[in-house]
Amino acid sequence: MIQHFGIEEFRTRRFGYRPGEHVAFFGPTQQAGKTTMAYALLERVTSPELRATTLCMKHRDRVVAAWTRRLGFVETPSWPPKTKLGNRHPPGHTLWPRQSLTDIDADNALLEREFRKAIIFNRGHIPSITHANELYGLLAELGLRKLLTAVITRDSVAGHGLWYETQKPSGTQGVSVPGFFFNSAAWMFLSNDGDERNRARYAEISCGISPAAIDREVLRLDPYSWLCIHRGSPPSWCVIDAYDPSLAV
Repeated sequence: MIQHFGIEEFRTRRFGYRPGEHVAFFGPTQQAGKTTMAYALLERVTSPELRATTLCMKHRDRVVAAWTRRLGFVETPSWPPKTKLGNRHPPGHTLWPRQSLTDIDADNALLEREFRKAIIFNRGHIPSITHANELYGLLAELGLRKLLTAVITRDSVAGHGLWYETQKPSGTQGVSVPGFFFNSAAWMFLSNDGDERNRARYAEISCGISPAAIDREVLRLDPYSWLCIHRGSPPSWCVIDAYDPSLAV
């Protein structure tokens, strides 16, 4: 029988993250709690020695803003960030470019330019974590597909980990999520998803656990719970009952 853990036990005793490992979060928007789950784990692993950079595409996000404060990250509208005298070595940054909201093309160009600089910086300054708050937007809207594919396929051994969230693992007719993002993550967090097209992509998770078993366990998940798959040797999995009032922001 698959084991169940509360989020606090999991993130303090079970989540043995190693620098450079990629981490994926798949679940429906506003229903799964992807961002809260990602930040709850980042809270346990980030430090001035293992910095994280969150890339935020949204022009406003209460959850991202609150976790930025809670984790002691420094918010910056551009890259590289300016050094603050009282916080020269923060555990991370939130890269949050200021958008016009009136010129989408200009806004996307700004996001692409600043995010690209931060990703390239993190590739050369290791160990580090790049946290893509919405993977699909970076791939489909900002044209960062080639760069992020290089990160996911080449950077783990060097110590640069990509943490990525997406509500649409199936992609769309025009833009798909490359299979590398399903078979390269050391840690996969899957929530209950009623869209069969999204769950079908889970079959690409090459971890030694059958796709049918993954699909069965995902459909059993309660709201705000996660199926965690760790691609180890041997692979392991568990269910995380992630609702915890202490994580509310």
